[in-house]
Amino acid sequence: MMNLNSNVILILVAFAVAMLAVYALYAIIIPKGNDLSKDSEFQLTTKNILEHVRTLYDKGEYALVELLALKYLERMPSHLEVRQYLADAFFKDKKYNNAIKQCLAILKRDPDNIGTKKILGKCYIKKNMPGKALKEFEEIFDQKSNDLEAIRMLAELYRETEQIYSSISVYNILSGLASSNAEIAEIQGILAELNEEIHDYPAAFEAYKTRLGIYPNDVETNKNLVILYIKLNNTAKAIETLLYMLSFVTEPKELIWVYENLIQLFVETEEYEKAIEYSNKLLDIQGVDKFKIRNDIASFNLKLNNFNAGIKLLEELVLMSQSAYDVTVELAQAYIQQKEYEKALERYTILLDKSTPKEAKSIRSLICDMYILWAIDYIDDKRYAKALELLDKAYSYNVLNSELYYNKALVNFEQKNFTTCVEFLNNALKYDKSNTFHIKYFLKLSEAHHELGNFFEEKKALSDLLKIDPDNAMGLYRSGLMYVSQHDSKNAEECFNKALDKDPHLTLAKYNLALLYENNNREKAKSLYIEVLEENSDFLEARNALNELTSVDYY
Repeated sequence: MMNLNSNVILILVAFAVAMLAVYALYAIIIPKGNDLSKDSEFQLTTKNILEHVRTLYDKGEYALVELLALKYLERMPSHLEVRQYLADAFFKDKKYNNAIKQCLAILKRDPDNIGTKKILGKCYIKKNMPGKALKEFEEIFDQKSNDLEAIRMLAELYRETEQIYSSISVYNILSGLASSNAEIAEIQGILAELNEEIHDYPAAFEAYKTRLGIYPNDVETNKNLVILYIKLNNTAKAIETLLYMLSFVTEPKELIWVYENLIQLFVETEEYEKAIEYSNKLLDIQGVDKFKIRNDIASFNLKLNNFNAGIKLLEELVLMSQSAYDVTVELAQAYIQQKEYEKALERYTILLDKSTPKEAKSIRSLICDMYILWAIDYIDDKRYAKALELLDKAYSYNVLNSELYYNKALVNFEQKNFTTCVEFLNNALKYDKSNTFHIKYFLKLSEAHHELGNFFEEKKALSDLLKIDPDNAMGLYRSGLMYVSQHDSKNAEECFNKALDKDPHLTLAKYNLALLYENNNREKAKSLYIEVLEENSDFLEARNALNELTSVDYY
């Protein structure tokens, strides 16, 4: 309560002092008694009033300026300098409507008063009336094209009202008039941003480079330049700029930004050795996520087929964390790449034992994928019983995996169980919801139906394939084989030729086309057999066919 009373007393005292000052000024302005004539009174007022107003204005006593100037202007409304101080005091005191009123009064008598136009323009800006503000500053520019303050305000208003091209033009003028490097650098930074907005990248680069000519080690400008290089896919220049930044950037946060962008660019250009080099340097900076960086280094080593180094790092990271889900998955997949399936299974099983229901579903899917890859190795070795055993294990983890059914189909195809093969391929198509592998499945399905003599089903499978991919060379080749089996040489020839248009090195299509030409174009047949043997000298059937044609022609 005592503090409140003290504050009230202080306010009252301050007000009393202010009023005394005003009265003292009035005493100067309005002489007492009848000793002075009106002319001498006018001379006293004209001589002293501007000085008193200016003194109060310079001291920031805007309320007193308003009191004094208003009182004086009641007697002398034509004194424009005092009125301009009053307008500016109102502006500084955030009484924008009052300031606008005084400005308009001045401009009615003096339409070309630049100082008043500036105050009026600033008032319009504060009142969120950019259109009116622009009019005032455009008029100032027309009157005095080298007024730096007015030009700056005009440039900012054009920018605010999204008149970007006009803003750029005015900022370029401002840059030419600026007297200090600091001003030029600031303006060039703005110009760079504006030119980026309108996609005038050469002009943006020029502005950045001009600014860097003044402040070559300015971190923000170099960062903006890097971002622009990256945006335009100029990776080499982005890397060059980032490496230059390493020569002067010392603040940890900025260093992290430089290193992270360098590493990302090296990854994009598949320069994994350099990505590893700068990742190791990044590890030395305080505040970085060392676990993530080591994980990245491990991934880069795997990309370089440095499996031992990559796996060693991942094993260390797994030991460092109790819940390293992603790292453990990455380690398991690295084992799979090395065909160390038992080790991968061990890691997946550990994860599965402590996983959430959502994680468990993902892990089971990964285990299914692993068993399929394991089975494919056995299929390649023609160990079909073992492959089927692994595919059955895959089935126990994910019955919806389309590749599971496809690989079972492959085993049955090799074992000439074509009917079972077809059943598995239909399941593969059913579970391939995203149509990722439909082309591959339809192609194998057409082969199985061909072996069964189901030409209608074969044709349907090939038709479905070519609807998805009309330029599929193998699909066109298989269509040719189907027509050959139906003794339709014309369509067969057309399909083989289309297949070769899409893939000129499809040797089987050349060989089968040569077989067709043996009956009506022996020279063309021989030419095709020669091409086949040039591409595959071990193609015994082609060699025998060529020898036979040559022998018949000789005799």
